[in-house]
Amino acid sequence: MIQDVFIIGATGKVGRTLARQIIERGDTDSRRHLNPTRVVGLASSSNLIYSPKGLPHDEVFKFVERKNDNYKKYSALGELLDTAKHEKNNLVFVDATSLNEPMTDFHLRLIEETPYGIVTANKNPIALSSYETFQRLTNDVKRYGYRCSVMAGAHAVPFLQELRDVNDPPLILQGCFSGTLGYISSELEKGRKFSEILHEAYKKGYTEPHPRDDLSGLDVARKLVVLARTAGYNANIKDIDLAPFVPKKFLEEEDINKFMEGINSLDEDFTARMNNALKKSHTLRYVAQMDARDGIKLSVSLMEVPKKGSFGSLAGTLNQLTVVTNTYPEDGPYLIQSPGAGLKVTAQNIRGDLLYLLPERKIAL
Repeated sequence: MIQDVFIIGATGKVGRTLARQIIERGDTDSRRHLNPTRVVGLASSSNLIYSPKGLPHDEVFKFVERKNDNYKKYSALGELLDTAKHEKNNLVFVDATSLNEPMTDFHLRLIEETPYGIVTANKNPIALSSYETFQRLTNDVKRYGYRCSVMAGAHAVPFLQELRDVNDPPLILQGCFSGTLGYISSELEKGRKFSEILHEAYKKGYTEPHPRDDLSGLDVARKLVVLARTAGYNANIKDIDLAPFVPKKFLEEEDINKFMEGINSLDEDFTARMNNALKKSHTLRYVAQMDARDGIKLSVSLMEVPKKGSFGSLAGTLNQLTVVTNTYPEDGPYLIQSPGAGLKVTAQNIRGDLLYLLPERKIAL
C-alpha cells in the first residue's frame, strides 16, 4: 500500500530534513519498500504545492530550499485540508511546525472530519490544549502518531500507551528531556563556566534560536504533560511546579546579545552549585517528575542527583525516562534512553511513526 504524505512546515529545519530523508533513503522506491511513501504535498507558513499523484523529487527539493516559484498561496491551515481531496484514506499529514492554537484546531478538524492520519513532532496541540482535547486527538492510535513529541521519537510514548492497555499505570515518571540542558550540565561537571558553555551551545546550534527558550524549562514541562497524559492522568501545564534553569528575571530579555551578556553574572553561582554537589558525589541535572502515588504531583527543576545514578551518568545530550509501576518497582524501574533531539534523529523517527500508521504494513523479506 502506498502512503501519501503531506508535510506542513516543510521549509523549517525538521520538515526540510524529513523531506530529504524520505527521498534520499529510498522511502519512495517501490522496489525497496512494500509500502512506499509518496510525497503529495508540502507547505510552508504561506505557500503550498500539491499533486495527488506525487510530487517529482526535484520539485520537493526546490520547495524545501525555497527555490520553487511554482506554488500556491494560502492563508489558513484549513485550506490544506480543502486542497488535499483524497479518494482513499492513505493520506497522512506531518506537523513539523511549532504552532499552537491554529494547529490544534487543524488537528481536531483532521481527526474528526476526515479519514486521514497525522504524525506530529509538534507537542503544542497535545500539551497546551485541554486534557479532553488531548483524548479526542489521540484516541485512535492508527491515525494519530505523536511519539516524536518527546525524546525525538524514542519509545517513551508507545511504551506508556502499552502500560495503559495492560493496566499497569505509571506511578512515577522521572526524566531528563532536554539535550541542550543535559549538555550544559555535563559540561559544568568539567569545571567550565556556564556562560562559556551556553555561548558554545548557541554557536553550534544546540539551543533554540533564543537560548532562553531552553533555559525557561517550558519545553521540558510540555514534554512532561504529554507523558503524564499518555499515562492516563489529567495533567496540565499550570499544574507543574516549574523552576527555570536560570532565574526568571534573565528570561525577560528579548535581545539575544544582551541576554548572552547578562548570563555572565551567573557563572559563579553555577560553579558553586556544581562544586557543592560534586563534594557529595552528586551532580546537577534538569529533571522532570510526576508522582501519582497520592494524587498527582508534577515538577521540573535543576536538582542534585547521584553522580553514579542513572541521571548522573548521562553524558552530553542524552535523554532518559525512568518509569515506575507495580510491575517495574522503584528498585527496578523501566529505563528508556535516547540521543537528544537532533534533526536527523527526529526526521528518522517521524518516518518510523508514519510506518505505525500504515493499516496494511508489510515487512520486506
